[in-house]
Amino acid sequence: MTINLIYIVLGLSLLVFGADRLVVGASKLAVSFNVPSVLIGLTIVSFGTSAPELTVSIQSAVTGQGSLAFANVLGSNTFNILFILGVSALIAPLVVSQELVKRDIPMLVIASFIVTALVWDGRLSQLDAALLCSLLLFYVAYLFIQGRMLSNKNNEPTPSQQPNRWRERAVSILLFIVGLSLLIFGGQLMVENAVQLARALAVDEVMIGLTIIAIGTSLPEVVTSVMASIKGHADIAVGNVIGSNLFNSLGVLGVTGLISATPLEVTSRMLNVDISVMIVATILCTPLLISGLILSRKEGGILFIGYVAYLVYTLI
Repeated sequence: MTINLIYIVLGLSLLVFGADRLVVGASKLAVSFNVPSVLIGLTIVSFGTSAPELTVSIQSAVTGQGSLAFANVLGSNTFNILFILGVSALIAPLVVSQELVKRDIPMLVIASFIVTALVWDGRLSQLDAALLCSLLLFYVAYLFIQGRMLSNKNNEPTPSQQPNRWRERAVSILLFIVGLSLLIFGGQLMVENAVQLARALAVDEVMIGLTIIAIGTSLPEVVTSVMASIKGHADIAVGNVIGSNLFNSLGVLGVTGLISATPLEVTSRMLNVDISVMIVATILCTPLLISGLILSRKEGGILFIGYVAYLVYTLI
C-alpha cells in the first residue's frame, strides 16, 4: 500500500513536470512558426495543462477502466471551476475580457450539456466520441481563423525575422517530446497504482478518479492559474480554466472514447450527482463572471466553499 502511494506521488510529479515541458516546447514552437499569441494562450496553454487528464484517461480506457476515465474528466472539470477559479479570485479579483464571456464560456456551457445528453444512456459510444472530437476541431479552427485575423492587424513578426529559428525549433521539438514521454509514463504509473490502492482499500475506483486522480491531473492548471492571478494576468487565469474544461469535455472524452475498445461506462452515481455538479458549477460560473466582468474575492470564496462541500459529500 505504501509503495502504491509513493508511485502515485511519483506519477503525479512526472505528470506536472512533463506538462510543463510540453507547454514550454509547444509554445516556443508555435511562436517560431508565427502562430498568433492569442491562439497559443487559448489552445496550447490550456490544452497543454490538460495533457495529464488526456494521458490518464487514455491509460484508464486502454486498461479497461472506462469509468475511471470518465470520472477523471468530471472531477477535473469541477475542480477547475470551483477550486482553481475560487482560489485565484481569493488571491486577487479576476477582471475578465468580454471576448471570453461572450465566446468561450457559452461554448463551455453548451459542451457540458452535449456531453450530458450523449451519456444519458449510461455510456459514451465511439460515435458519440467522434462527435465530441469534431466539435473540438470546429472550435479550434474558429479560434485559429480569428487569431490569424488579429495577427494580421497586429503585424506580428514572421519566422524569417527571428534569429536562429531552426535551432530554436529543434530545442522546442525536443522539449515537446520529453514532456510527452514523461506524461505517458507518469500517467501509466499513476493509474496502475491508484487502481491497486483502491482495490486494497476496498474503495470504489470511481471515487479515486473523482478525487485523487482528478485533483492530481489538475495540478498544472492550479499552478498556471494561481501564478497568473498573482502576476495580474486574469485572462490567462480564467482562460486556462475555461479552455482546459473545453478540452477535457470534447478532446479528452472524445479521444478516449475513440481509442477504447468498448463504450465508456458511466455509473448511476456520475449521472445523478457528479455530472449535475459539473453543470451547476459551469452555469454558476457564468453570471459571476458576467456581473461587471469581475470575479470578486467574495464570489471566489463561494466557489471554493462549493468545492469543499462537494469533496466532503464525495468522500463520505
